Amino acid sequence: MDRMHEAGLARGVAKALRDRGLCLGQVQLAVRGGHHDAVEFEAELRAHLAAEMPEEASAITNLRVRRLPCGHLCPSCGVEFESEVVAPACPKCGVETVAELTDEVIEIELMEPVR
Repeated sequence: MDRMHEAGLARGVAKALRDRGLCLGQVQLAVRGGHHDAVEFEAELRAHLAAEMPEEASAITNLRVRRLPCGHLCPSCGVEFESEVVAPACPKCGVETVAELTDEVIEIELMEPVR
């Protein structure tokens, strides 16, 4: 796993939140794409967020991170479909598929109104 990727994403999230005057308790993160194990990716992302935003340590534990569906292509039979699972099996032939987005992309979603 490329830990630098998660570090860069955490740096981007921290900067975006600071630039907008938001804190982690006001948002959830939506992840699309990738080829890493989702549990490992999320653990690494949280660790890097803790390093980038030590003042938010208590909020990192409760931060909601959800997977969004993204396009996948079966290299064997060519079927295209959407799934939030990393490298799901093709629904037609069962072969492991390839995501359209090979690196995770994070969207920051506001959960409560900004005052």
